[in-house]
Amino acid sequence: MKHQKNFLTLIMLIFVTTSWVFGQQGEKRGHIKDKVKAQRAAYITQQLDLTEDESQKFWPIYNTYQSELEKVRSSIELKTNDPITDKEAEDMMYAILENRTKEIEIQKKYIQKLKSAISSRKIAKLFRVERDLKKSHFSYQRP
Repeated sequence: MKHQKNFLTLIMLIFVTTSWVFGQQGEKRGHIKDKVKAQRAAYITQQLDLTEDESQKFWPIYNTYQSELEKVRSSIELKTNDPITDKEAEDMMYAILENRTKEIEIQKKYIQKLKSAISSRKIAKLFRVERDLKKSHFSYQRP
């Protein structure tokens, strides 16, 4: 009976510790994500040279735009298991292309909405800034 009690106590201790560790990692990841998002916003604001009035109008539209893009991007399931069949590979390629088409439609829609906040020149510059951010994100090499 005593061994069973010790065993249950040990199991509960492991469970609580594991939950706490994973919770801490999740919080840390969330904090890092928020920090990156804030730095990205500051960079875009600076690159577009947004005035205070432009920023107040721009950011709600832009955040909704990013949210819609994220929904489309997260909707695709990329199979990374090897080996995949030719049919799975083909389906995946067409799904990626379909998502790109959806992303372009979202961009077209939001160009019109962004015009209410910033000039067409700044919108064009935004696309370039986003492209540069994406390029620098993927080309980052760890030391």
